[in-house]
Amino acid sequence: MSGAVDPLALLTAYQQSAVLSAAVLSGVADALAEEVAGSHGPDAVGAGKTVEEVALGAGSDPRATRILLSALVALGLATRVDGLQAGAPVDAGTRFALSEAGAPLASDHPQTLAWIVRKEWFFYGVWNELPAAIEDGRARIAPWRRRLDDDRATAFGFLRALDDLAARFGGELAEAAAELLPAPADPYEDAPAPGDASAPGDASAPGDASAPGDAPAPGDAPAGGRPVASGPLRLLDVGGGAGSHAARLAGLRRDVRPTVLDLPELQPLLSERHGGLPFVAGDLAAARFGRPEGERWEVVLLANILHDHPPADCARLVHEAAGLLAPGGTLLLYDWIPDADTAAPDLPLFAVMMMVENDGGDAYSEAEHRAWLEAAGLTEIELRRGYGPIAVVAARAAADTT
Repeated sequence: MSGAVDPLALLTAYQQSAVLSAAVLSGVADALAEEVAGSHGPDAVGAGKTVEEVALGAGSDPRATRILLSALVALGLATRVDGLQAGAPVDAGTRFALSEAGAPLASDHPQTLAWIVRKEWFFYGVWNELPAAIEDGRARIAPWRRRLDDDRATAFGFLRALDDLAARFGGELAEAAAELLPAPADPYEDAPAPGDASAPGDASAPGDASAPGDAPAPGDAPAGGRPVASGPLRLLDVGGGAGSHAARLAGLRRDVRPTVLDLPELQPLLSERHGGLPFVAGDLAAARFGRPEGERWEVVLLANILHDHPPADCARLVHEAAGLLAPGGTLLLYDWIPDADTAAPDLPLFAVMMMVENDGGDAYSEAEHRAWLEAAGLTEIELRRGYGPIAVVAARAAADTT
């Protein structure tokens, strides 16, 4: 972090994020945007609404609504139609609207932040227990499976937020991954859309011409040293949730045929968010993640999985993923990996999040990732940086030399 650090500014920063969150959670942002022309446009102003109209639409207290609206103006998330500043008096005729910056707070905005806000508000409560977590080293929320069973609505909201975050920031990760995969056999191949991908069980049948055993050996490389695929690359997105990263990678590489593996309870969410992607039920805790012996994939993806687990579990997850690879296949990892060359606070703060969210969770170094991959028998390990501290790591299984 460059420049002078103001501890008091850090201490009170929660007030601004709490105002933003309250606008979403109280319904005030949606009330401001409802039936207002331009609420999704570049100006996002429209005709504006009075305090009474906003309070009626949100079902909120008028006095509290007035105070919140002025705070939103002060933060640049709303505007006064009369052009006055946040400190100006508010009367019955004063009209407010979401600003361009505040427009995504509305639930129906094409780039809505609403699910992300709900996710972060949930974690506000968790971070309140940070001192206790420092004292005993334990997570302050239940393991994921119990969260999914006990409060599915909140768990699904969490995954919707992750999908929205991937829409904003996942593009660079997909671009890096696309470049690390074997080059397409035909760059202009008119491959099917992700929704047309064949079922993994069919493609894995022994002797099938499209079986992953036909994948090229890493040595079959063009001039640039990159392997060339002999056909479509079937990808298993392990713990893929809403299908965020599989969908984006398939959008860049038409020869990638993704399938999402996750707990069976999550299939409806995948259908909601990326309904064209095939789904198979599985479990990260099971051998081969629940997939049958003999099934092989050209690509296996573990996207933002390892940081949720202690090191021994990370080693096991990488080993299981490597065991699903066809000869010459590629294991892709997306994760928050420390960069010694940056002073940005993102990753150290993310490690704190992992500590309070998951028992044994952490942000692991490049060396640790390499050690897990090497122990699983993978080689040709390459790391590329994506958005901020998130990186893409690729490693290959040995080619079939028989």
